[in-house]
Amino acid sequence: MDTRTEAARRQYDANVKFAMSYSARCTVPKGHRRRVLVTGFGRFGRIGDNATGRIVSALVPGARYPETSPPTEPGAVDPPEPQLSVATTTLDLPSGESVDVCGMILPVYWDLATILIAKELEAFDPALVVMNGVAAERQPIWLELGATNRAKPLEDGSSQLRPAVRDDESFAKIIDGAPASEDARGNLLSWQAVESAARKTIIELADEIDNGVRFGDVLDDVRLAGYPRSSNTYLCNNVTYATGWLMSHPGRHVRLLRASPPLPGAINDVPIGLRKDLRDVPRVFIHWPAALATAHHHAGARLMSAIIDAQLAALSGGEAPTIGDNAFADSTLQGGETF
Repeated sequence: MDTRTEAARRQYDANVKFAMSYSARCTVPKGHRRRVLVTGFGRFGRIGDNATGRIVSALVPGARYPETSPPTEPGAVDPPEPQLSVATTTLDLPSGESVDVCGMILPVYWDLATILIAKELEAFDPALVVMNGVAAERQPIWLELGATNRAKPLEDGSSQLRPAVRDDESFAKIIDGAPASEDARGNLLSWQAVESAARKTIIELADEIDNGVRFGDVLDDVRLAGYPRSSNTYLCNNVTYATGWLMSHPGRHVRLLRASPPLPGAINDVPIGLRKDLRDVPRVFIHWPAALATAHHHAGARLMSAIIDAQLAALSGGEAPTIGDNAFADSTLQGGETF
């Protein structure tokens, strides 16, 4: 992280303190239900409503959407803790299966979101991980086939922190020690099963009206999104790549939230890794239309539930999960700035 200014270093120290003190809130419940981890984002700077956080809150009611505001004083710390909401629920899927869901609404902060996810992964041991963010106002949902080890040097939701890059580079590495062979990494999903179930549910929801808006006018299809895309190197990609990397490398620790420049005698990075072997656990990132921030939260939760149901059903004897392959990417998907 570029911590050259005093304001950036103050925000960095607040994020590091919270990351290191955080303990998982989702633990393995009693019983034999399968478990799913679902994440969304909360406020982004002065944009108070995030569609994915609202949808996660509709799916997991105990994860109440964090109603926060940015600081009014320039350069003041925007504390991460109030921007996080985590809870569990037992969800009845369309197929009739009941699953335990850990819902997380995350601060839109570089690396910190990944660290919080990793701690919940270790404690909750899920059978599926579904991460979510927003893109254009109205669009299909994009099932991201993969992610790239690149972070664009843009400020996060704190308006203070951005990845540090060298003068001759346009991007920073997310996982500094990852080999060149892992510059791009595929997600793991039963792609056709999930795509088909999502499309069917979108058609079923199309004519629902909420807040004067027809669901199908905001979200009308599902597409598989290729990787790497130059437009997808912001915070959604940061979470996708780092979480996938940690899940695929049990027992390996990496340094996130790396300060640049480091301060002598201070904490200048956060080591994080997973002991549990989650290499075979399906994981995906989904981009949603931003306009769902103010309407159709419960319809979005129903679509999320159908996606979860389809993947878990596939694990029980259907289409086996495979690494995301660009051969399946929608040819019309051009991407765009996302967070």
